[in-house]
Amino acid sequence: MSSCQSTGGITSTPTLAPVRSEDPAWAHARAVPGELLNEMKKSKEKRRRIRSEIGGDIDLTSDDIDDRNSMEGQSQLSKGKGKSKEFGTGESVGGLSRFFAPRTTPGAQPSIKSSMCSNEMIVKAKMAVVRWWYDANLPFNAAQSKFYQPAIDAMTAIGPGFKGPSLYELRGNLLKMAVNEVQDYLQQIKKIWNETGCSLMADGWTNQKQQSIINFLVYCPKCTMFLKSVDTSGLRKDAETLFNIFDEVVQEIGAENLVQFITDNDASYKAAGKKLQQKYGSFYWCPCAAHCIDLMLENFSDPRYFPLIDDTIKKAKKITKFIYNHGWVLALMRKDFTKGHDLCRPAVTRFATNFLSIQCLLLFKKELRQMFTCDKWIASNHSKSSIGKEITEIVLEDKEFWVQCQFIVKVSEPLVRVLRLVDGDEKPAMGYLYDAIERAKENIKARCNNKVSLFSPFTRIIDSRWDRQLHSPLHAAGCFLNPGIYYSPNFKNKNEVIRGFNSCVMKMELDPDNQDKIIAELDLYKNAIGEFGHSLAIHQRDKINPGEESELLDGEDLD
Repeated sequence: MSSCQSTGGITSTPTLAPVRSEDPAWAHARAVPGELLNEMKKSKEKRRRIRSEIGGDIDLTSDDIDDRNSMEGQSQLSKGKGKSKEFGTGESVGGLSRFFAPRTTPGAQPSIKSSMCSNEMIVKAKMAVVRWWYDANLPFNAAQSKFYQPAIDAMTAIGPGFKGPSLYELRGNLLKMAVNEVQDYLQQIKKIWNETGCSLMADGWTNQKQQSIINFLVYCPKCTMFLKSVDTSGLRKDAETLFNIFDEVVQEIGAENLVQFITDNDASYKAAGKKLQQKYGSFYWCPCAAHCIDLMLENFSDPRYFPLIDDTIKKAKKITKFIYNHGWVLALMRKDFTKGHDLCRPAVTRFATNFLSIQCLLLFKKELRQMFTCDKWIASNHSKSSIGKEITEIVLEDKEFWVQCQFIVKVSEPLVRVLRLVDGDEKPAMGYLYDAIERAKENIKARCNNKVSLFSPFTRIIDSRWDRQLHSPLHAAGCFLNPGIYYSPNFKNKNEVIRGFNSCVMKMELDPDNQDKIIAELDLYKNAIGEFGHSLAIHQRDKINPGEESELLDGEDLD
């Protein structure tokens, strides 16, 4: 490769070129004249010196590396057909960046510049952010936003002199751009609805202005998305009115994309939901699981059937109310006896809070009895008041109260665990609810030593609410598709959950040919054949959530 060849009809003057590889493309390169190369070296060194003196970035970037290569004897400016191409865009180095954590990731290797900064400079930069933060009255948890560090990185990449967005930009063009970004993101989520299906949730509430509002949210495996709010303040909330509102939202989402429609268990909501299910026939109406379980707990303390439990809960409320309504007593309890712990544990629902408070009273029974016998309490005016004497008598002398507290915790704790499951975000409750209810009943029986007279009133309440309100074929199908439950040797209701799954297939897949394919391929899953029977899939049965097992399959996906 000693000379340049003529290409495209344009003849170039033969010029010696440095040989760097056996690539024939080097034959078309031109050597940089020595004077120009020296000027490039001087310019580069001057720029690096200035940036170092003013505290600029002195890291070796991809441009630095590429410029260093160019100083060793080549120029990558090629001219042809009126276009120029610059070699050294950072691709050779930038391609490696994906293998390294960002500089701001905890534990990542710091840049040269940041490692050379003194602690004084770091504190000065942070104080600049802090002054703005406090002046703008931003909450501390805003620092946990996933956009926080990227915003700082973007500003530091520009360098000194960057002017933040003005008031007019924030409420003008930038706001429109942010809205467009969100709209584009929501459109991507809506496309997923057609692939995986989704659940529509209607949440009615009343704001501080006493306006009745229904929020509509859509859940899919990607995320939960707020869809819209409807102000129902001037409307009668009868079944027909709610049906029309719900029907409009279903049409907006697409009935073919819906798997289930969830509302609370109010009579008008229930009637509207069932009417909607009857109209379309391709999805299920389900009541809110947390609301139904809360009603079970409410029935556990119904004074008509369980007067002792109701009386015990009232006494427990009286104790906690007395302590928390008197600052001196509360401070005494926290400082000298419970080590800062409280008796009231806020929960998802009102009745769950009552049962958890009784659990806390039992936990601190010894400490409470010590408090109401200590010298500070006896010397205080509270111990001499009528209510103080009544509370002292309950805590110290009412043995039946503590016995009933133990019994209440014994029968309610399994159901409170189910309530935590359906209201939590750790895993989708649909695949676990069916089995969780069955386990709760078995746990209550075991805690009552299998005495029918003790456990049967409570298990009947659970069965009644479950059969009449909460249970649907979807829960059975979710249990069937949960490998951790279905493959368990202790699971006894396989036939029932299979029937529930078949019912869902017939309701949600109207094409008979597709129905046949699903049922035919179901034997792979039922009998753990193929990928479902591999050691990895077996090992992960109890570790993955329902629906994620398909990620373990290599080539055998169920239709």
